[in-house]
Amino acid sequence: MSMNSNLSHPYRYLFISFAIVFVGGMGYYLWRNKRKVLHINYRLFDSKDIPGSGDCMDRRLIRMLIALEKETQLPIFKWINSGARSPAHNARVGGVKNSSHLIPLCQAVDIHASTLEIQRKIAYTAKAIGFKRIGVGSNFIHLDIDEKKRQNITWGYPAGNRPPFNPFAS
Repeated sequence: MSMNSNLSHPYRYLFISFAIVFVGGMGYYLWRNKRKVLHINYRLFDSKDIPGSGDCMDRRLIRMLIALEKETQLPIFKWINSGARSPAHNARVGGVKNSSHLIPLCQAVDIHASTLEIQRKIAYTAKAIGFKRIGVGSNFIHLDIDEKKRQNITWGYPAGNRPPFNPFAS
């Protein structure tokens, strides 16, 4: 009996059926378990004087903001007041010289929060997500992930003011 390079007739169909089921099953698995690609408009974070500068925003910060928006069910990205800042823009808005907003660090955002209730919701959820630096202004929350600065801290604006609440207090 000679070896035929072709599979015999019944096995050929069995192999083809298996291949169809396997490929279809893998396609279904990949479709069900695909990572959701979130398209972030980095222009929301642009320094007012440098178009496109928001591209520098730290990707870990962005992932944390995505989680914050999901957990709070608030439009965090629509409420971004400030992200990346050039030194000139930072000086114009009264930012500190070592601001975490500064390009190229880009590890801070200010989020508009019109009421104390919204501020609390954002701040306490941010802490739970892993933010360790939270500033509270009269109508905004500052969040940053700058690990070179003091951690587990909340401060008020203007500088020196006590915050109305502290998510890090026991």
